[in-house]
Amino acid sequence: MSEKELLGRIRQAIVSMSVSETEAATREALQAGVDPLRIITSGLAAGLTEVGDMWIRRERFISHVLMAAKALNAGQALVEQKLAGKEGHYKATVVLGTPKGDLHDIGKNLVGMMMRAGGFKVYDLGVDVEPRMFIDKAREVNADLIGMSLIMSICLDKMEEVCKLAKAAGIKAKILIGGPATSEKVALRIGADAYGGFDAPTAVHAAKKLVGLAA
Repeated sequence: MSEKELLGRIRQAIVSMSVSETEAATREALQAGVDPLRIITSGLAAGLTEVGDMWIRRERFISHVLMAAKALNAGQALVEQKLAGKEGHYKATVVLGTPKGDLHDIGKNLVGMMMRAGGFKVYDLGVDVEPRMFIDKAREVNADLIGMSLIMSICLDKMEEVCKLAKAAGIKAKILIGGPATSEKVALRIGADAYGGFDAPTAVHAAKKLVGLAA
């Protein structure tokens, strides 16, 4: 089987939301000597992006995206050790999190997985994150991007605080915000660099554009 066929099998396994098929196809590709990064970007990521696009077109539900993401995670786990220690393979570094007061993580987790698949080194701080933690982590890992997702508009002040702290600290990281509680107007008002929408594929595209990786 050719590399193209192997990667296509992985992509289709993700679209089919099958963990077992994804694992089997990923193992076969690894055994055939396919580059691990190609497996992630052209196999796993391609499949999840396809499912995400179908979700945007309302041809799939969020549950389907989550199932596909679970399959991607299973495949990615098989190639993680191949990429361990090879920081040079990553195109950019991002710190993700949900600001203090907001406990949701589904959207953030999807964005994180798609960013990893798209070549980002991701540091996920989790939920209910204090503003200062975003800045400290971004400085520690020399991040190119800080990504924040928010559902609860009552927590917008915490998101704005991150933007103010980042500016005061003079760190290089750009700030991308997203989620139902945000908008382009909100991004402009609080001092963020860009708005990433409220779905994972749009957020990843915005992230790539913000750090100069968009095609």
